[in-house]
Amino acid sequence: MSSLAAVLPAFHTLAGELAYSPELGTVTIVCGEDAGVAFVEAETDLDLASLVGVEDDDGAVDLDVDALPQLVPDIRREELPAPMFAAQVTEFVGGIALGVALNHVATDGIGFFRFMEMWAASAVAAGATSSGWTWTEPLHDRRFVRFDGDQELARRLLRQAAPDLPRIVPKQQGPTPQRPLLLSRRTFTFSAHALRRLKQRLTAAGPGVVVGAAPSTFATLAAHGWVSFALASGFTDAAPVFAVFLADCRAHMSPRVPDAYAGNCVVSCVVALSGAELTGADGPALAFLAIRDAVAEVKRDPLAGSGSWITRFRAAPPGRKVVLAGSPWFPAYAVDFGFGRPVRVERASLEQDGAMAIFAGREAGSVQASVAVAAGKMPAFHRMFEVKCGSNNSRL
Repeated sequence: MSSLAAVLPAFHTLAGELAYSPELGTVTIVCGEDAGVAFVEAETDLDLASLVGVEDDDGAVDLDVDALPQLVPDIRREELPAPMFAAQVTEFVGGIALGVALNHVATDGIGFFRFMEMWAASAVAAGATSSGWTWTEPLHDRRFVRFDGDQELARRLLRQAAPDLPRIVPKQQGPTPQRPLLLSRRTFTFSAHALRRLKQRLTAAGPGVVVGAAPSTFATLAAHGWVSFALASGFTDAAPVFAVFLADCRAHMSPRVPDAYAGNCVVSCVVALSGAELTGADGPALAFLAIRDAVAEVKRDPLAGSGSWITRFRAAPPGRKVVLAGSPWFPAYAVDFGFGRPVRVERASLEQDGAMAIFAGREAGSVQASVAVAAGKMPAFHRMFEVKCGSNNSRL
């Protein structure tokens, strides 16, 4: 806990609360004199195998899906104010689990992993006999991301996202909602060899589609997940199937945002192809090109279509969209608090059909992808998504 206290001043926004100002009609992260984060210490009788899994003969691993929520603190609120961050350390026979909850109003994925790396380095330094540990000070000043019309855009997006402030969870209207969709969750790890095979398949697409050389890892995996989801869902119609993801735009703003900026600097990308296109012979290549073109558009003009980011996301119907979080470069398994690298890292909140989270895998050059789909789709999705050469998977 002392190591967390040591780095919080550098990430003071995590110690604040998101509060509503009716006079200004906006929300602000407020860091008072008594600002801090909740730190929970817990014990459980869960065993290590239920959390990290044991491979069966097919290389699959069954994990305890009910265990994940027990390992993460709950910072959800229906109304503001709301905390930005909390941590929980759970001891069990055979190890410990660190669970964290983050409100992404404070920071994006790049800022979050910078914080986790600094926290881990602080813990290691605290246990050393002598420490010369230093860090590059993260930047939080929103003036780094100022642009013409930014205040009006912020107010417009806020009205779209939370029209009933200070309430941030919409009130239930009409009859009681139907029973939640039963989801199945599985984690796949793509080796460097498996990723090369996926990229080779793209570059070997039919003569009507030109992918070009050196497909990016993110666009390759995102397209693979999008197509696998469409195939597993049986979407062969002309209706759109969506892929939604966030793109970092620090390097593409004018002026450029410093790399040390640890606040939010991402834009929403929503792309769509018909079910017939995704499940056709050229589906993987078409999906890749759509994602690549969306990223290229962010590089050209990060703010294009900014006023409709939220409405475009909400226009994508449940069950016909893949929502991708993370990056193949997020160093989840490099965060070492002095106990060695983690044996399992999972994103706890994959709560909708088509949710997918990716980050760098435990082995060099690998990428981990955790996926949630409707339970009835998972067998088909598994067959479509795994790559036989060096892909291991875990299922929940």
